[in-house]
Amino acid sequence: MSISVFSQEYDFFKYSYRFSKALDHENDSRLMHYDIGFYFLNLEMSNTSVYLSGSTRIDLNLLTEYNNELVFDFKSGMTVDSIKINGAIRTFSHSDDKIVINYSHTVDFNDDYMVSAEIFYHGSPSDGMFYDADWYSTQMYQFTYSLSEPYSAKYWFPCKQVLSDKADSVYVYITIPETLKAGSNGLLVNEVNVGGGKKRVEWQSSYPINYYLISVAVGKYQDYSFYAEIPNFSTQILVQNYIPDNATYLNENAYYINNTSNMLQLLSDKFGLYPFSEEKYGHCIVPLNGGMEHQTMTTLGYFSFRLVIHELTHSWFGDYLTCSNWQDIWINEGFASYGEYIGLKEIQGDYYGQAWLEECMTLAKEAPTGSVYVPFEELSSVARVFDYRLSYRKGAYLVHMIRYIIDDDELFFSAMQEYLNIYGHSTASGEDFKEVFENETEIDFEPFFQQWYYGEGYPIYSVTWSQTDNVLNIEMTQTTTASDVTPLFTVPMEFEVVYDDETSIITRENVESNYCTYQIPVTGVVTDVIVNPNLSVLADVSSVHSEIINNYTDLAKVFPNPSNGGINIYTQKSGDYEVKLFNLEGKIIFESEFTGNSNYLDFGWISNGVYYLLVISEEKISNSKIILSK
Repeated sequence: MSISVFSQEYDFFKYSYRFSKALDHENDSRLMHYDIGFYFLNLEMSNTSVYLSGSTRIDLNLLTEYNNELVFDFKSGMTVDSIKINGAIRTFSHSDDKIVINYSHTVDFNDDYMVSAEIFYHGSPSDGMFYDADWYSTQMYQFTYSLSEPYSAKYWFPCKQVLSDKADSVYVYITIPETLKAGSNGLLVNEVNVGGGKKRVEWQSSYPINYYLISVAVGKYQDYSFYAEIPNFSTQILVQNYIPDNATYLNENAYYINNTSNMLQLLSDKFGLYPFSEEKYGHCIVPLNGGMEHQTMTTLGYFSFRLVIHELTHSWFGDYLTCSNWQDIWINEGFASYGEYIGLKEIQGDYYGQAWLEECMTLAKEAPTGSVYVPFEELSSVARVFDYRLSYRKGAYLVHMIRYIIDDDELFFSAMQEYLNIYGHSTASGEDFKEVFENETEIDFEPFFQQWYYGEGYPIYSVTWSQTDNVLNIEMTQTTTASDVTPLFTVPMEFEVVYDDETSIITRENVESNYCTYQIPVTGVVTDVIVNPNLSVLADVSSVHSEIINNYTDLAKVFPNPSNGGINIYTQKSGDYEVKLFNLEGKIIFESEFTGNSNYLDFGWISNGVYYLLVISEEKISNSKIILSK
């Protein structure tokens, strides 16, 4: 059974073709008895059908658990002609989408790998490989290309579909009609004329790679290549583009293609040098409404800023560092989606970044329930794994909120680089990310992950505010869209306080309960309070309104003022009081409690300047501007 994933009205979506809905994520335990080392695909194809023939060689090392049965994932609908193990023909069975080879190991294949399995086969894959045609200018072009994520590599080549086991390297050799080109991973090291109007193109990549990132695209292409300068790393990166071979396509798309250079520079500065810099970054154009981040050679439907930078960001998050389980698809898609925001803001300007945030929030809020983390029981649905609202848009907003919580861009990006340094060329989970960021920032992200990653929904805020003298009083009530799962979100909230002279300040307040009150010192007449002004938090604000409160009168006398550090507080009657000292930015410098009607505070340890001192009882608040001058 196949399913379709639709984009609604989004200008970007990843999948427009069918994917099998099957329990392919539940692996045969025998696949865990060896480590993949090397894939060598040697296939013959054309651009007019999905039919292919040839062989896949898999070099591997056996683990101690191995027990005389070598197992590979391979769709039963394909025909296996023969199999060699370390050069000798072997018997095998092929059923239930598994190749099983009875093999007792005796002699190692070479110094690097114990076993080399070469599987010869042919057939027309029912998934994972696609044929399509489209018009470019006035000419129709035909294409055959692979899309294997998440469970479809086994439809077109024997493999081990286990995310945690990356191959050390891959060769993809494709024999095609001599008028065509075939793009794949790594570098094109050779083209060999094999006669009969055909040639063999030989692609080789020496970087670790996951099974679903191995790719091929065959078509009538022209090669538009150039080098991108990466000044901060004193290097160049080959950008290789296989685009339809006609006179107009390049001119119509040159701006976005060439902009790849700026994107490579920006993302290298933010996350570290492009991880595959010794080989290339490239694009193969096919009739696809979106793109797929095949390692070093993205398969792309069209050139647009957002689509190109999304797929390029995958080079760091998805290719170099891959999610260790499809439940943690956020590591791939949430981060790549956030790359769109970084690119739009840094390259195209603040307006484009803000527009992206607004759209991202709107789309994320279309999923009022459901977690970014994919529950195991939902893994069989590819549409759920790649839910655009949860995995992409809400996932991106989680990254944005983590950046907001850290409130230090240098620290945020250095922590990102550390995460990549630790898990690059390997796999990692959301929990791995949390651990690295906690270590790097000394912030406890456990509540955030429980609420936003494993939890569901988002908060809805209702805010009431009033001003009494030099104090802004805010009451905020929070409900949530999935209160039975996540009744409270505790990400701090920002308020923009607007004065009658059209100036404003922004203050950030902690959220610790569903009902919060804040007393914020102000320096003028407040005319408006804007909740979440920078869209820093994924939230809905249902209402914001003001009230006039007249029951606050002078509660305490504070003297001397100015002061050299010592402050006396005198109240008209004895009682329990709370004292808070704020700086001009609204940050709390000191807070304490006292009982009685007088108190002495020594602020000699605080820098000279202007501050606001609040004295708070159950009924009243007194706000005094004090000057410390020592």
